[in-house]
Amino acid sequence: MSKKINEEKNFEGYFKIVKHKLPYWEELPEIDLYMDQVVALMEKYLSFHKLDEDTKLITNSMINNYVKLGIMPPPVKKKYSREHIAYLIIICTLKQALPISDIKNLIELRVKRTSIAETLNFFSDLYDSVFNTVIAIGKKFSKRNESDEDLFSDTAIFMAIGSSGSKYIATQIAELNKKEDSKGD
Repeated sequence: MSKKINEEKNFEGYFKIVKHKLPYWEELPEIDLYMDQVVALMEKYLSFHKLDEDTKLITNSMINNYVKLGIMPPPVKKKYSREHIAYLIIICTLKQALPISDIKNLIELRVKRTSIAETLNFFSDLYDSVFNTVIAIGKKFSKRNESDEDLFSDTAIFMAIGSSGSKYIATQIAELNKKEDSKGD
């Protein structure tokens, strides 16, 4: 049974999309934190990625692996600074779409040109801009459908295809970055 979609329907509310933003450097804690405090803080910052309460976005092991892989600096006396938190915000967000090796390379390239503080602020601005663009595209697409049943399935398919295409392009560009970076060595 098909209902006509109300043109006034709020896209974000209809799909239960929570508007969120990533923190900027100035919003990060100025005091150093222990591992468990970092994990709790990251869960708070990135809770919008969770599909359910059992999903773990970050664990002690993940953080240790990121340090071992050289994606982020090691803690100092078992404490993590805002620098570490900035790296983790970027890593945890990008790992939704890119392999960890590409993330490492992209972060290194960016931090070589600026600082981790500027990189996080750039990343947070870009995330907000892209998220708003995706919402706008989703709103436009969803107005094409005539029934609630079509709206849910077609919009989900549309967004998944967009995500897949974006991931493909991102990995191609990351691969080119690796090749260009290795030429410079």
